[in-house]
Amino acid sequence: MKNIVLLGGSNSVMVNGLQKGLKEYANVTNLALGSSTGIQNLYELYRIKNQEAIQNADLIITESNINEVHNNSNTLENLPLGIIFKNLQYLYATLYTFNRPVCILILPFYGKNYSIINNMHRFLANYYGLNIVDMQKHYQNNEIIQFGNKFGAHQLAVINRNIGKEIAKNIDIFKISKKTLDINLPEFKIVTPENIQRNGNFKIFNVKNSAFDEVIYRLDKDNSLIIDGYKDWQIIGMHAWNLDSNGEIAKIAFANALKLDGAIHLKSDKISIVKQTASLNQFCEIQAEPMIDDKMIVKFNNEKLPNTEFYHAAFSWYPDSQSLPYFDLIAFFLCKPNPKMKLFDLSVIPTDKDIEIDKDIDRSYLIPNIVFFKDSMEFIDEYIGHLYPNITKHIDNVLTPQIVNKVKEQLSQTKINPQKEPTSTIDLEKQITAKIKNHLSYKLGEALIRANKNWYKGGYIKFIFEVMRINKEHKK
Repeated sequence: MKNIVLLGGSNSVMVNGLQKGLKEYANVTNLALGSSTGIQNLYELYRIKNQEAIQNADLIITESNINEVHNNSNTLENLPLGIIFKNLQYLYATLYTFNRPVCILILPFYGKNYSIINNMHRFLANYYGLNIVDMQKHYQNNEIIQFGNKFGAHQLAVINRNIGKEIAKNIDIFKISKKTLDINLPEFKIVTPENIQRNGNFKIFNVKNSAFDEVIYRLDKDNSLIIDGYKDWQIIGMHAWNLDSNGEIAKIAFANALKLDGAIHLKSDKISIVKQTASLNQFCEIQAEPMIDDKMIVKFNNEKLPNTEFYHAAFSWYPDSQSLPYFDLIAFFLCKPNPKMKLFDLSVIPTDKDIEIDKDIDRSYLIPNIVFFKDSMEFIDEYIGHLYPNITKHIDNVLTPQIVNKVKEQLSQTKINPQKEPTSTIDLEKQITAKIKNHLSYKLGEALIRANKNWYKGGYIKFIFEVMRINKEHKK
């Protein structure tokens, strides 16, 4: 089997989505991380532990446009277009230098400046000669934008899974760039607390699960860091994972993890940057991109200073958010700019029309015919599951109690024949149970629960015919 390295956000993390389709035809090294832009893809390309997988890759897939649109649209984070475009140039220039087949995947999403951001990807694909699969354009050409809008940032897993399948199955059509370009990349470094100056004692945690393996250093009120030996380098990104107080992954709902945040403080004579991340594995830009000097200190924000910049996936502004008494850091991502590198500015990106992709790199013909695909049983099942994600919970918590109360009410109003009067509470309960099970709503509810449990086997399609049968029998 061929080898694929996957870079991206949550669409690449979803277990039953893109990565599952790719794994049908290839060995996949998944380096994706939710809520992250192209800078996280770039960061993963420079991590030492990923180098063997990258060198052995027959194809590198990268997707980040959805998060760039989202992070730019968020009124608090408001990630600038200039930073997005610069970091994408760093990403695609780096991928070009690897001399490996690359696939840029543009996923469908609609938000502020989505057309501009997608054009950044198209422009750079053309410039560097990198293969591209443009789902956004496909949705527009086939007039299914309204349909795509229903799913927000995550298209149905079945769609992404089949796109992944087609990409991996046709891996040999993805070619190495034919361009001859003079690339003068900046220097990039990843620095961890392990290889910079530490002041005070640090708790160190090694967190492993099925997807990640990270070494984490805890900043608290009694310690700090100095990034020595990197004068005149810029901090452009940060990797953090705030854990429970005992150093384990927070065992709380995703929505609550977003509101349980830790704050870091970068300070020197010239700067003071405060930023929070949530109780999740997260990578984000440092928008101020501070230049490191000998007096820069990295510490936990024990002074409780207000944020100077926000990250959209740390809900620190919510009234019920909570601040942790520490900050758990994995690494900083540094850049030493190269004045010789040709960097484009935003003036090359049209705002009123889509950039046309060069035919020799456009692989969008691999996208399955979604118009036809919408009629498939698998698709309909997942679509209903998307529309009614809590359907079983609703039956258990709402419909069943209503039915029970209704039957109890009916029994209490019925005159009981003394000769047939139940001799115990158990008999009464049996009567109630029998009544409930004979109720039309109960029968339909049972059928719906079975359909929900077997959605992947066409459960909802069978449910339609089951409803017709139950209705007919109940009338008799």
